[in-house]
Amino acid sequence: MKRRAFIHTVSWASLTVVWEACTSKNGEQVPDNVFYTCSMDPQVMEKKPGTCPICKMALTKIVVDPNMKNAGLKLSDQQKQLANIQIETVALRPLGEEITLAAILTENKDKLATVTARVAGRIERLLVRNVGEFVRVGQPIYEVYSEELSAAQQDYLIAVQKQKVLKDADVNFRQLTEAAKNKLLLWGMNEGQIAELEKEGLPQKKLTVFSHYAGAVTEVLADEGTYVSEGTTVLKLADLSTLWAEGQLYMTELSFLNQTQEALVEMPYFPGRILKGKVNFVNPEVQTSSKILTIRVDIANGKKEYQPGMQAYVTLKGTVKNMIAVPTNALIQDTNGVTVWLENAEGAFESRMVSVGMTNKDYTEITDGLKAGEKVVISGAYLLNSEYIFKKGSNPMEGHKM
Repeated sequence: MKRRAFIHTVSWASLTVVWEACTSKNGEQVPDNVFYTCSMDPQVMEKKPGTCPICKMALTKIVVDPNMKNAGLKLSDQQKQLANIQIETVALRPLGEEITLAAILTENKDKLATVTARVAGRIERLLVRNVGEFVRVGQPIYEVYSEELSAAQQDYLIAVQKQKVLKDADVNFRQLTEAAKNKLLLWGMNEGQIAELEKEGLPQKKLTVFSHYAGAVTEVLADEGTYVSEGTTVLKLADLSTLWAEGQLYMTELSFLNQTQEALVEMPYFPGRILKGKVNFVNPEVQTSSKILTIRVDIANGKKEYQPGMQAYVTLKGTVKNMIAVPTNALIQDTNGVTVWLENAEGAFESRMVSVGMTNKDYTEITDGLKAGEKVVISGAYLLNSEYIFKKGSNPMEGHKM
């Protein structure tokens, strides 16, 4: 007794479904123009019904018209729109090889500043204590209690007093006063504090220290109540108006720097923003284990938008030449080679194998297989590939060789 079934023909974009009637006895050989595929995974092609080995859906029976085997793939306007098919005319365009390096933003080591204790004493109060806090020139940063400073202030007051009283003495008290004042300046007092000292006439054991540098605090190395000797580091500051983007370059890519020193810096945190810079340093020391060396690019940071530690990408571009090139997204690569989809004069789509040369993130050089004026599919190529297999039962490049 024969059983009735229906053949299910799927149109990829319009999603219409028609089942073709077929009857067979168990063990009947399936014709060569019949195969079973999955609407979700059209690369699956079986000679007998069953389920898809990938998604486990029931396979769909396809009957291939032998007369259409070598014809181009035709799509309606609606199908093109649904598949987001986009076309670009092949032309000569300037293209150069480029490499992109992973990088990290770091402080400009040439613009680091260290705030040290000018005089020995005990830190009574820290006025700047947070890493990342911005310090301006002239900002109070800590207060120190110092017996030595108090004694130096007393010496200065005595010299000033004697200069006023003993104007005609043989001793040059003006010179002694200037020496005592210079000592106070070296120990961290400023002109305003010395003028206040002279006005009050009393030495101060506690001194407020002001910053001579501007920058963001990178380290706080002293605590309140601790004793510091002369030269002890209290704070470290970094001027973030410029930063370094440090990238990792493989030894095999070192010759690329002979072509250019220009660099483009991109950061994932600011999509679409490209900063122009120049490679100003190549570390001559190679990491033994990885054969990597570090290159450095200066970037401007006037608005303080970028912070040390941010990830970045440094792109180095080589010599630019005019050549046949297509968007990299237009290429389909598999074990057989590289192919593209073209729209012919009749409006049908056909696949062609090509040879490729240099590439960057946007375009790839075509060394053989395309010529200027042809129309290449730059969006939807993989969908066209799947639709061809689904409709015609074969890979569009089957039997093709470069």
